Amino acid sequence: MRTDKPELPDRGPKFGSNEYRASFRESVRRRPSGTVYVLAVFLLLLSILGFIVWRIEAFDIWFWISLPAYFLVANGIEYWLHRYPMHHRMRLMPVVYEHVTIHHNFYADEHFYFEQPEDYYAAILPYYIFVGLSLVIALIAGVVGFVFGADRGWQFALVAYSYYLLYEALHFSYHTRAGGLLKRIPFVDYLSRGHLYHHRIGLMSRYNFNITFPIFDKIFRTQYKE
Repeated sequence: MRTDKPELPDRGPKFGSNEYRASFRESVRRRPSGTVYVLAVFLLLLSILGFIVWRIEAFDIWFWISLPAYFLVANGIEYWLHRYPMHHRMRLMPVVYEHVTIHHNFYADEHFYFEQPEDYYAAILPYYIFVGLSLVIALIAGVVGFVFGADRGWQFALVAYSYYLLYEALHFSYHTRAGGLLKRIPFVDYLSRGHLYHHRIGLMSRYNFNITFPIFDKIFRTQYKE
């Protein structure tokens, strides 16, 4: 039987409530500033990308031809991860579901935007998901490099981490206040509205699973637009 609400344990503050938001902020009060955390995440990703670019010997025609295919694969993985393990507890990926439970509990219905730096912790992916994704990227890049040559493996890793950076940057911008600097960019404002529809409790388990570009939402007819 399908339900519009994620599968959450029957304990703690009400889903999407102010009480939950307050309890989350209390839980992160001893962590470093949310601003420091966000800057550290973006600097880490940029450093990784810089290292990968340094290792690539040449960007040949094959890289530019395969780039759209790499991007489409990344968009499909993003869609699948968000629609399934992030919204349905799966035995091998419980931590992914737990993070999204926090995120959707914190940003639900009319509570869409950052109010203070502690809120950033509920939007940026935590370190353990970063480690897991990095292991997956390394594994696939290693196989690609073994079969097609080292440069091909590094090129795959470059696209994967670039997409990861794009994901974090866009997702962070979606939860900034309406009318802010980032929201003045037309395509960011358009993507933001689609993502915020997803944060409505009655829609979040059925629509708008792509965080970046709604390619697979269009393919599988799960895009919601008012």
